Amino acid sequence: MNQKEIGKFIASIRKEKKMTQEQLGALLGVTNKTVSRWENGIYMPDISVIPELCSQLCIGINELLSGKRLSEPEYQEYAEENLMLSLKEAKIIKKRAKIADCLNSFTIGALIAIFISPEGARKNILLCICILLLLVSLSINYNCRRKIFKN
Repeated sequence: MNQKEIGKFIASIRKEKKMTQEQLGALLGVTNKTVSRWENGIYMPDISVIPELCSQLCIGINELLSGKRLSEPEYQEYAEENLMLSLKEAKIIKKRAKIADCLNSFTIGALIAIFISPEGARKNILLCICILLLLVSLSINYNCRRKIFKN
């Protein structure tokens, strides 16, 4: 799945239908800015919007994920390829989320240990490191969820 190609495909079909980004967005319950982000390949449409998007554009989900119109013989080939790519991406996101959760747990445990330890320069340094680790894990977690729920 190539986000840029999918975006170009959405734009071309929308223009064929003589729709503006604002009109398509209104039909789907999203803003014209969201449609613009899809068309520029910045974001993919949210999974909950895809069926209605395809319905409005009169295309199949497989065609949307392929970023082009498909003939009957191509349809099955691209269906399996799109499914495998989606599963692979989901697996990567899940792995990153697990790493972030582990890092989060470790950092919270370390913070608790730091708070019950005696005062000193070492405590302040460890506190700064823990806060940095917590921010990194939250950032990873945020990016994983953004990929899942991007809209």
